[in-house]
Amino acid sequence: MRSFERIDRIRHQLVRDIADVLRRSIKGYDLRFVTITGVEVSRDIKFATVYYTVMDAGRSREEIAQILAKVRPVVQAEAGRRLGIRTVPVLTFEFDQSAERVMRLGELFTQIEGERADGQEDRSTD
Repeated sequence: MRSFERIDRIRHQLVRDIADVLRRSIKGYDLRFVTITGVEVSRDIKFATVYYTVMDAGRSREEIAQILAKVRPVVQAEAGRRLGIRTVPVLTFEFDQSAERVMRLGELFTQIEGERADGQEDRSTD
């Protein structure tokens, strides 16, 4: 049970640290629109998957993924320094599609609601 608490603390700290490093320490790239949505850390703390979304319609997912891959060593080193642990997890960035799914579901619910309202209006005029 204790190791899970440690992993949770590391995971939460990584979210904060990586977001801060991307915002403040990475020069030459505008990563203000990259939001870190979560981090999954392996039990042995050797690997961490960093989930992110992009709120900038001007850049493609592929472009952001390439930038994150390029700056990964710097982000990993700085996050590891801030964590202050012996083993720094190897970071992997992965686009988080859950935000897009939520938006799509919202659109579908709005569409269904509109169709229901249209159907009720049609019945009331008969």
